[in-house]
Parts: sequence; structure tokens; C-alpha cells
Amino acid sequence: MLKKIPLRIRFTIIASLFLLISCVTLTLLSNVSAGSMMEAVAVIPAMGEDAVPAIPLEPARTLNEQYYRIFQQETGFATAVIVLAGSIATYFAAGYVLKPIRLLSSEVQKRNVGNLDEPIAIPQSADEIRQLTLSFNQMMSDLQRSFLLQKEFSANAAHELRTPLTVMRAKLDVFALEGDGNPEIRELITALDQQLERLSSLIEDLLWFSRDLPLENTEPVPLYPLLCDIAEELSSLSSEKGIEIQIEQTDDYVLGQDRLLERVFYNLLENAVKYSAPDTQVSVAIEKKEDTVQVQVADQGEGIPEAYRDAVFEPFFRVDKSRSRAVGGSGLGLAVCKRILERHHARICVLPNQPIGSIFQITFPA
Repeated sequence: MLKKIPLRIRFTIIASLFLLISCVTLTLLSNVSAGSMMEAVAVIPAMGEDAVPAIPLEPARTLNEQYYRIFQQETGFATAVIVLAGSIATYFAAGYVLKPIRLLSSEVQKRNVGNLDEPIAIPQSADEIRQLTLSFNQMMSDLQRSFLLQKEFSANAAHELRTPLTVMRAKLDVFALEGDGNPEIRELITALDQQLERLSSLIEDLLWFSRDLPLENTEPVPLYPLLCDIAEELSSLSSEKGIEIQIEQTDDYVLGQDRLLERVFYNLLENAVKYSAPDTQVSVAIEKKEDTVQVQVADQGEGIPEAYRDAVFEPFFRVDKSRSRAVGGSGLGLAVCKRILERHHARICVLPNQPIGSIFQITFPA
């Protein structure tokens, strides 16, 4: 139960309980001691050798009992005040002591893949927080080195694979020209060509994913002409499935790089066509709001379960591996889209399309 309570409140509760037990114990011992002293004073009055007691024993006992009750009330009130004041003081003291931890937690939450090279400021105090900060900075440095090595490996591997792939494609084209028309050979050539095309797509996506994709020169990019050009490129694929691509006409534009945004919308529209059922529709809606421009690409496919709507933007993630293999793709397309959009300070998310399908919504700053 206590594990679900914030550390500051937990520390205050434990300290208050300890303080309460200590004060109650001290109060009980004080009352017992005071009671014994009252009994002794009542039964042994001070008197001289032949003197008569100044106060009768029974009235003296009654008076002592009144004093004893007053003593009990005062000690009980003092106990409550001490426990309350101690709890409040403990709460604020815990806040002061835990402040460096809160500051460290806030700085840690700001770190992501894009700023791992920014170390957290080392506190001046020579305590556990300083050591924890040093350890976290070391961990970030190791992660940054690992990410750089991974990106470098992906880029180098993709570049190296391009050369043998080009040679294989050239040899296959020559073999196709010299073929004798045997159906089995033509089927083999077609299968090899499809696999080479898939490998080429994977290599291209790896290159895109491993690039830093800097936005050195941004310019206004009209959305409608860009989307129409992409729809024209995908016309053969959409015609095969009887899918109509509808694009809402608009004069809206966004700031960015035309080549990078073309890659984003090409991936989204291609996925929408591939994963949609035959004889359906893919629609693109554009809406300009006060400080944003939203683009929605809606399909009428099987849709993406809510549990996977964030994971689909991770590299090589597939909701249905068997179906994804059947329609092709490298598993990097949406990850590349997210990286490019992050460079444009834009966000992408998946929404359900009613009654069936998915909507990929992109929000650009206006």
C-alpha cells in the first residue's frame, strides 16, 4: 500500500507514526509517575512531632485527583500539538531533502534520443544525488555512443549492399533477355525480381532511417500538388485493386523540404492502398486551424488495434507479420515517416476510421 504513495508523503507518515508512538509512550509513563507521586503526597502529609495535619486526608486526596486530571488533559493536548507540529515540520523537511531528487527526475524526463549528448548539470553537494547524476550521465553517454554506432552500421551496411544488388539486378535483366520463353524460367525471373525489389526497398529505407535528415533550407510546400503527384505515381497499384484515391483540394501549405515530405506522404498513401480491401476508397483531408495544419490519410482496411497504435512507428514492428509479408514492405516506412516529421516539428498518430479502417493524422505547426 505504501509503495503507491509518493516518497515525501510516505516519509512523513512513517516519521509521524514514530513521533506519535514516542509521545504517547512518554505521556503514559509521565501519567503513571504522576499518579504514584499524587498517592504518596495524599497518604503521607507533612506534620510535626505533635502537630495535627493541616488538611484532612480525604480532601487532600480529592484535590490531588483534580490536579492529576488537569495534568492528564494538559499532557494529552501537548502530545497532540507535538505530533501535529512534528508531522508538518517533517513534511516540509522531507520536501527540502527530496528537492534534488525531484530536480534530477525532471531533467531525466527531458532526455530522449535527440538530446542524449546533453549531460545533466552535476550538483555541488557531495552526496548520493551527485553520484546518481554522474552515473546517469555516464549511461547517457554510453547510449549515445551505441545509437551512433547503430546508425553508422545501418548506413554503411546499406551502402555496401547497394553494389552487389545492382550487379544482381543487371545479371537478372540479361538473363531475362536471353531466356527461351520457358514458363518456369519466366516464373523464376519474376520471383527473383520481386525479391530484389523488396531488398532494394529495404536498403533504401535503411538509408533514410540512418540519416540525420537536417532541415537546412525550408520553404513553403503546397500540399495539394504534392499529394496529387504521389497519387499519380501510385495509380497503377491502386487501379489493380480498384481503389480510388480522393484528395481534398486546398491552397494550404507547410514549411519544410519538399523531398522529405514527399517521402512521408508516399509511404502513407502506399500503405493505405496496400492494406485496404479491394474496391474501396482512400481519402486525404486537409484542415487548417488557428495554429496547426492537419492532414488525415484514411483507408478502409482492417484497422490497427488500439494497443498497437503507438508501436507501429517503431522500426520493423508489424501488427500482423503474415499479412505484412504478403503485401511486402520493409517494416521501416512508418518509422522513417516519424523521423522526418519530427524534423519538421510535426506529430503523427493513428486514429480509428468508422466503420472500419485507420486514419493517419499528421499535425504540422502553422
